[in-house]
Amino acid sequence: MGYSTTEFETLYTQCFPPSMRLAMSLLHEEDDARDVVQEVFLKLWESNIRIENPTAFIIRSVRNACLNRISMLDTRDKIHQRIMLDAPPDDFDIEGRNEEVMSAIQKLLTPRERDVVDRIYTEGLSYKETAHNLEVSVAAVNKNIVSALKKLRTHFKTGKS
Repeated sequence: MGYSTTEFETLYTQCFPPSMRLAMSLLHEEDDARDVVQEVFLKLWESNIRIENPTAFIIRSVRNACLNRISMLDTRDKIHQRIMLDAPPDDFDIEGRNEEVMSAIQKLLTPRERDVVDRIYTEGLSYKETAHNLEVSVAAVNKNIVSALKKLRTHFKTGKS
C-alpha cells in the first residue's frame, strides 16, 4: 500500500530540496533538474508502494535518473557528430533539408525503423524506454537505429538508397 497524500506531501517537502541540489550539481540546468526530480516523485507516487527508506531511495533514484539523462545526451551528441558531414553554410536551407530528411525517412526506412527513430530522436525516449513501449528488446531497438542511420547516411552521402 502506498503513501497517504499527507505522508507523500511531507516526504516531498523533506526530500525535494536535497534532490534538486543533487540534480543541479549533475545536470547544471534547472529545468532538466526539476524534470528529473519531478519524474522520480511521480513514479514513486504512481507505484503505490511503500519504501523502507524513502529518502535514500529518492536520492538514489534522482542520481540514477540524472546519470541516465547525461548518458542519453552523450549518446545523441555522438550520433549527431557521426552523421554530420560538414557544418552547413550560412545560406543553407534548413527547412528544405528537413523536408529532404523527412522524405528519406518515409521512403527508405521500414515502419519499425521509422517508429524507433521517431521515439528516440523526436520524443527523446531512451533505448530502454523505446524497447519497453514497443515491447521489444533493447538490442532490437539498437539494431533498428543502426540500420536506419546506415540507410540515411548512405542516401545522403551518395544520393542513393
